[in-house]
Amino acid sequence: MGLVEIQKIELSFLNVNCYLVHYKNNFFLIDPGSGFNKIKNYILEKNIKLDFILNTHGHFDHIGAVNDLIKEFKIPFYIHEKEQEIIRDPRKNLSLEFSPNGLSLSTYNLIKGDYIDNFLNKGIQIMNMPGHTPGSILIKVENYVFTGDVLFKYSIGRTDLPGGSDEEMKNSLKKIKNLDKKLIILPGHGPESTIEEELKNNYYLQILN
Repeated sequence: MGLVEIQKIELSFLNVNCYLVHYKNNFFLIDPGSGFNKIKNYILEKNIKLDFILNTHGHFDHIGAVNDLIKEFKIPFYIHEKEQEIIRDPRKNLSLEFSPNGLSLSTYNLIKGDYIDNFLNKGIQIMNMPGHTPGSILIKVENYVFTGDVLFKYSIGRTDLPGGSDEEMKNSLKKIKNLDKKLIILPGHGPESTIEEELKNNYYLQILN
């Protein structure tokens, strides 16, 4: 068994990729956007002790199951400080588009800073990559990088939603171009890729100066 074990849990709502990561004796979820019962049952069936939830950003399709999971497993939830306004405002996290009352998160822990080399002293790297949202982050665990809705296979995230910015996305993509080419990309939607493959085939990376 490798140092990092990752289980992708594909969620039906907007086809979000939720990831269960086992790393250095910790189990944590990335982007549990829906499917509370599906995620809960998987964790209980595998007899997993879940330690925390870590989100790449605060849009509704990525945070939809967070409140229920916090209550069920009594665990902390972490998101970047620049997402605070989004997770608290149903208009900005887009939940009003799908639910009459929307969703606002009130229980959370904020990640502060643009780069954290050793998040929670667990060897996890956090990189703030704004553009899709102000507090979008990349999460690097060994040779894997969870890119949320910043970078997809052969594409990138939208910049026309609340908090989005074309200019910030360009700056973030320039930083991504300098990452290790061998990194395996695990995005918030769609199939996995690598930095090397994206440099060769992703139009949005190729047009950058």
